[in-house]
Amino acid sequence: MSNPTWDILMLLFFFSAVFIYGLFAGRNKTIVLLLAAYPATLLNEYFPYPAGFLSRFNVSQVIFLRVFSFFVLTLIIFWILGKTGLSRKEVNRKTGQIIFLSFLSVGFWANIVLGYALKADSEIVKLTPVTQFLFGSNWAHFIWLVLPLLALFYIKRK
Repeated sequence: MSNPTWDILMLLFFFSAVFIYGLFAGRNKTIVLLLAAYPATLLNEYFPYPAGFLSRFNVSQVIFLRVFSFFVLTLIIFWILGKTGLSRKEVNRKTGQIIFLSFLSVGFWANIVLGYALKADSEIVKLTPVTQFLFGSNWAHFIWLVLPLLALFYIKRK
């Protein structure tokens, strides 16, 4: 993880994956995927690991476990929310909204993943200055938590 471009490559991968998913799945499923990440983040933060469980792993393994469990929880909650009818098919595909929602999803997910990495050990995880500015501070975390919610409020009104 000491290569200074790993964080930029991760952001590009996230954006590509979510953007392609958004184009194929549509706006509503992209919104549901974004909404599923919020409770997944909360559940993952307070997940009751057995005493001493995480201490058996090195820092990289703990980061991987936290990120993996976040994505698994996101998919489970996405599946549950999808069963409620929130992800119904839409006839009018709004590509601009899908691109914007993809961008917000990537920012939110990167915020969560990099937050896990920085909480584990900021000496091992080195971010580029741009990534540190965008995702490494408390203000950045707060903005990435609130910005998607504001966008969803605005998009819902359209």
